[in-house]
Amino acid sequence: MKRRPLFYIFTIMFPVVLLLFLNSFVFLLPSQSGEQTSMAVSILLSFQLFLSIIRDSLPENSLTVSLFSLYVSLANFTSVVIVIVNILLLKMKEKPPPKWIVRMSKKALNNVDIGNGNLEDAEQTKPKWEDIETEFSRICFACFFVFSSGLTAVVLGMLTR
Repeated sequence: MKRRPLFYIFTIMFPVVLLLFLNSFVFLLPSQSGEQTSMAVSILLSFQLFLSIIRDSLPENSLTVSLFSLYVSLANFTSVVIVIVNILLLKMKEKPPPKWIVRMSKKALNNVDIGNGNLEDAEQTKPKWEDIETEFSRICFACFFVFSSGLTAVVLGMLTR
């Protein structure tokens, strides 16, 4: 009986928490290698696997939802969002970056002059996606890492009560 909680912690909880944090590190991979989306999809499939394992071990007729299965479902949703963001980032590389992305990337604004009056010069100095991609990936990494940390802290805090 004493082994049972540790068994679930090390075989299900710990890998799910690690996968959730690993999910945000997708944005630190170089996009030229093409591995960002494949890693994000692999992590998404791993969450689906853990969700099915948890679903099989829970009773079917329950009035409440397990807090840990809710956590895995939210981690799964986060993984879906990360896959979508990665796909959008890859599609955006084909076109010039939108103004809101240029404004978000302070590094790109400091390095590239986008506001002179000459149309010909404006086309030459207009920032390309490669100029701000690294900074935008860092912003995405930070946002998803903070969200993952907060979600994990809240759920583990509720589980230990």
